Amino acid sequence: MQPNRRPAPYSQLPGPKGLPLLGNLLQIDLHKLHLILEEWADIYGGIYQFRLANKPVVAISDTELIQQILRDRPRTYRRISAIERITKELGTHGVFAAEGEQWQRHRTLTMQAFRPDNLRRFFPTLHGITERLHNRWCAAAGQAIDLRQDWMRFTVDVTTQFAFGYDINLLESESAEFQQHLECQLPVFNRWANSPFPYWHFVKLPSDRAMEKSLVAIKETINGFVRQTRQRLAEQPATGLQPANFLETLLLARDDDGAGLSDEEIQGNIITVLLAGEDTTAHTLSWLLHLIGEHPEVQKQMQQEADSVLGSETLPPDIGTLEKLPYIEAVAQETLRLKNVAPMLYLEPVMDVELNGFTIPQGVTLMLLNRHGALQEQNFNDARAFIPERWLAAHPACPHNRSAFIPFGAGPRFCPGRNLAMLEIKMAIAMVCRNFTVTGVETGQPVREVFSFTMMPENLKIRFDRR
Repeated sequence: MQPNRRPAPYSQLPGPKGLPLLGNLLQIDLHKLHLILEEWADIYGGIYQFRLANKPVVAISDTELIQQILRDRPRTYRRISAIERITKELGTHGVFAAEGEQWQRHRTLTMQAFRPDNLRRFFPTLHGITERLHNRWCAAAGQAIDLRQDWMRFTVDVTTQFAFGYDINLLESESAEFQQHLECQLPVFNRWANSPFPYWHFVKLPSDRAMEKSLVAIKETINGFVRQTRQRLAEQPATGLQPANFLETLLLARDDDGAGLSDEEIQGNIITVLLAGEDTTAHTLSWLLHLIGEHPEVQKQMQQEADSVLGSETLPPDIGTLEKLPYIEAVAQETLRLKNVAPMLYLEPVMDVELNGFTIPQGVTLMLLNRHGALQEQNFNDARAFIPERWLAAHPACPHNRSAFIPFGAGPRFCPGRNLAMLEIKMAIAMVCRNFTVTGVETGQPVREVFSFTMMPENLKIRFDRR
């Protein structure tokens, strides 16, 4: 009988060689971070280590380990403490960064807002916003469109209506100032979260100052919505029986002692929903149209399905119609697999843990490579190819490891906005397929993946031709 082996220190994990003091800092380009870490995973395996100056990092791409870690939240793992510190510093602390009892409280409220009956009530509003997008693209038919900007207008309109019940209507406005303020946030947040030390406490870059200025404008807009909603609730107390949107849910929430959320908690959760709702969904929609532009045979099949289900309708008339579009949903799933816009999660253990025979001390940064497993042949057949049929029951997809498909996370802290995001995606894409043919426009530069906390396309332009 062999004695039990003691776990090895994480410093013995394989990984890329670095320099004294700097570690692997000079090998990192933040805009390509996910690609660099995925490439290292191909070389060093499912768990490896590297350093950003004095900051040790353990990267994990092994699907089973990722699922284990996500299941063990929040008991054993949490988001990296830097995220909580930064959001508190910025006054944007909400359900995304909260931990412990505070997270449990915020999560309960957030899940209330995303209940299926609330989404059904929201559908007519989503229908109206999608109709605006249809009209915008009809007017621009035959022209090259900066697709990402239009999708951002669409998702900001949807998210502000869902969160506040107010119509900001960027799709029919020449001004996109509020959208631009939102776009300033995540790139700087990404840099701060990955920084070995809080350099902005000593010197601020122009982009740091621009982000803070935009954040002030965002908070002023939110505070105006909060004041108006408080006044409306005071004048119509019966509304409290059935909150109409996320903001009303937060304002009416009470704990067992009758205490409500603080103004800062309300503000932080609203900003969280705004940033999470507009960025990830807009980027997914952009990637989807890029992929079907490259695969006209897929686009044709989507159009045939949309024509068959929608008939003479310009876009789905009710929420039930969206359930009759399995091929369009399969295309969405395949886009999420290949172009997961949240390709990494930043966590840390709250106690010393053992992973694959190595001890990981409390507080060491873990970077979970959410997408990498979905691109491996052992998990998905012909893994790098765009094959929507693999998501249809009749398709003999082998292997097809759903555990490696985690675009919305997993475990207790899976993304609460998943159902709203899928509703937006299916609604918008059904409208596109029913009314347009999309074609990629040559820009002279390849379409690239750019990481700024979420993963977006660069150099992507699309032409819409009316059918």
